[in-house]
Amino acid sequence: MAEKEKKVLILDDEEVVLKTCTDILEGTELEVVTTTSAAECFNIASAGDIDLFVTDIMMPELNGVEVIRRLRKTNPHLTIVVITGYPSVNTAREVMRLGAYDYIPKPFTPQEFKDTVIKAVGKKEPKKAMRETLILEILDRTADDPDFFDRLYIEGSDALKEYEISKEAKAAIITGDVQWIQKNVGKLTEKQMMVLVRSLEREIW
Repeated sequence: MAEKEKKVLILDDEEVVLKTCTDILEGTELEVVTTTSAAECFNIASAGDIDLFVTDIMMPELNGVEVIRRLRKTNPHLTIVVITGYPSVNTAREVMRLGAYDYIPKPFTPQEFKDTVIKAVGKKEPKKAMRETLILEILDRTADDPDFFDRLYIEGSDALKEYEISKEAKAAIITGDVQWIQKNVGKLTEKQMMVLVRSLEREIW
């Protein structure tokens, strides 16, 4: 039996962007569905057969962050890629916290978009991808925000209430369990490693 085509839903308020994305993905054997309407997006996604959702952030009807929040309630394991012409640290942090698989700032090259979509569609475990993204986001936030690092030490797992990750992942972050995190997330940046080393040092002392 032939494998079912993967289905990609793209939401953007600009028709030209939707046409560009569709043209880029032509020949990839992906079924591409596009819409400029958030309401239509929810209706399409309700069928439960979407493998990947690609959305813009700044849209007049409903911003992409809110669209992701609503979709997460009915499609908790849906893989999501965000594209936006208004990239910022806060926006990136928010969409990653909501479990976006990747974040592409506009303007992007055809190859960048195609590679990201193919990689996201091929991810066999969307839930694991969300967990990996959230753990890395927490480590980056901890490295950049001394107050948050102190909260982790003082409050423990309570400081991570806003993040939907397992108890094991929270414990690994708080105790600096490098082995567990690298096994479950993969290679870390030097900055992320330093966060774990500092956490481990506090545990020892």
